[in-house]
Amino acid sequence: MFKMKLEQLRILVCFVLITSLFSCGQSNKKTNNEEGSEQGRPNILVILSDQHSGRVMTQTGYEFVKTPGIDKLAEEGVTFTRSYCTYPVCMPSRASIMTGFMPSKSNADLMAYKSLGKTMNEAGYETAYFGKWHVSNTKIKDVPEWHGFKTYKREYNDSKTAQLSMDFIEQKHDKPFFLVTSLLNPHDCCELARNISGLGDDYHDGPVEEDMDVLQCPPLPDNFDIPDGEAEGFYTRRTPDSTDKVNFRKHPVKYWSEEEWRQYMYGYDRLVEKMDSHILSIVNTLEKKGLLENTIVFYTSDHGDGHGSHEWNQKMNFYEESVNVPFVISWKGHTKAGVIDSKTLTTSGLDLYPTICRLAGVTIDGALPGEDLKDYVIKNVEKPVARKYVVSEIIQKEKNKSGGRVFVGRMVVTEQYKYFLFDGGENPEQFFDLKNDPEELKPLIDSKKYQKEINEHRQMLKDWIMKTSDDFPIENIPS
Repeated sequence: MFKMKLEQLRILVCFVLITSLFSCGQSNKKTNNEEGSEQGRPNILVILSDQHSGRVMTQTGYEFVKTPGIDKLAEEGVTFTRSYCTYPVCMPSRASIMTGFMPSKSNADLMAYKSLGKTMNEAGYETAYFGKWHVSNTKIKDVPEWHGFKTYKREYNDSKTAQLSMDFIEQKHDKPFFLVTSLLNPHDCCELARNISGLGDDYHDGPVEEDMDVLQCPPLPDNFDIPDGEAEGFYTRRTPDSTDKVNFRKHPVKYWSEEEWRQYMYGYDRLVEKMDSHILSIVNTLEKKGLLENTIVFYTSDHGDGHGSHEWNQKMNFYEESVNVPFVISWKGHTKAGVIDSKTLTTSGLDLYPTICRLAGVTIDGALPGEDLKDYVIKNVEKPVARKYVVSEIIQKEKNKSGGRVFVGRMVVTEQYKYFLFDGGENPEQFFDLKNDPEELKPLIDSKKYQKEINEHRQMLKDWIMKTSDDFPIENIPS
C-alpha cells in the first residue's frame, strides 16, 4: 500500500513539473508585438535621407509633393519644423549624427567619440545599417569596431536599401533591434541639375522627368532673388561659369532660364516622392509584422537643398532651404499623434543620439551637447522649457582659385531671428528676421532698429563658443 502511494506521489510530482514547464514555455513565447522586446524595450528605426529640405514637406505647407510615407509617421508622432542640421554637407553632418557632437570636433577626429551604433550594440540591441554611409571620410567596411553595427551594407540604390531593411525587419529577432536605413534621395537632384545642363550623369534609383512642361512645374519661389550684400562665405560658390572646372558640375545653373529652374524644382519634388515611397514600404512592413506599437521611428535628413531659392541648387549655405531639415519622431500609441511643432528649436545632428538612448533606456557614457527630446513627444508628459537657440557650422573653400581663401562660419538661430558670421570676407556678418522676412531677402545687420537683438545673438555665439570649447575665433565677433 505504501509503495503504491509513493508511486502515485511520484507520478503527481512529474505531472506538476511537466505542466509547469509547458506553462512557462507558453508564457515566454513572443508574439509579433513582443518580438525583439527584451524587458519591454522598443525597437528603434532611424530613416535618414540625403538633401531633403524641411521646406519641401506637406507638414510645412508645401503643396507640390505627396508623401504618404512621411505622412503616416507624422500622423502617429511629432514633426519638428524648426529642426536644423549641424552642417549643410553630408559627411560632417553625418559625423555629428553618429557621434552626437558638432562637426568641428567629430568630423576631423571621429574615432575619439563613441558612435551611436556602438552604444546601442553594447546596450544589448541588435544593430544594422543599410544604405549610404559618408560619415566623415571613413568607409563603413573599414571601421566596424568603431561604428558597432553587426550587420551592414553600403548601398546607393534606395530600392535595394529599402529591401535590405524590410528583409531585416521580417527576420526573427531575439533582441530589440536598432536599424538605420540611410536613403540616398533626393540627393540625385545633383545628377538632375547636371542632366538639365547637358553635362550628363546617372541616377542611382531610376530617372525623373527632366524637361517637364513648365505649366506642370512649381512656380519660382518667392525668394528666388539673391539678397543684397550676400556673405562672401556663400558667394565663393555662386553661379560658377563653365570654365570653372571645380564648381560648375556642382552648381551648373549660371545659364538656366526660369523654365529650367522650375523643371529642376519639379524633378527634385519627384525625387522626394521616390524616396518617400520606400519609407512607406518600410513602415508598412513594420505594420504587417505588428511592430509599429513597439518600434520608435525617427525620420530626418543630413541637410537640405536650395530648391531654387536665392538662385541656389545644392547645399553649403545657411539659408533655410539648406539648413532646415525634416525631423519626425513617431511611436504609435506612445507619442503625441499628428502634432506639428513649429516652435521648438531642435538640432537633429545633436539631439538624435540622446533622444534615442533615453527612449530606449540606454545609459550614455559622458555628457552630450544635444538635448533629449523625449518629454517633447511622449503623451501626457509636460513639455519642458525649450532651448533658446541652435547652432550650425560651415567651412567654405575657394578651391577654384590659386591660393584660394577658406571661410569658416557659424550660425545661431532663435525663435524669430537668424544670425551668422564668417571669419573673413567683405560681408562676414548677417542678420535676418525670420518672422517678418521668412524668405531671407532683407539682411538687417546694419539696421539701427535691430541692434539690441543683433548684440544678443552675438553674445549667444560667444556663450556657445565658451560652453562647447568651439575653436571659432571669438575675437571675430563684434562687440
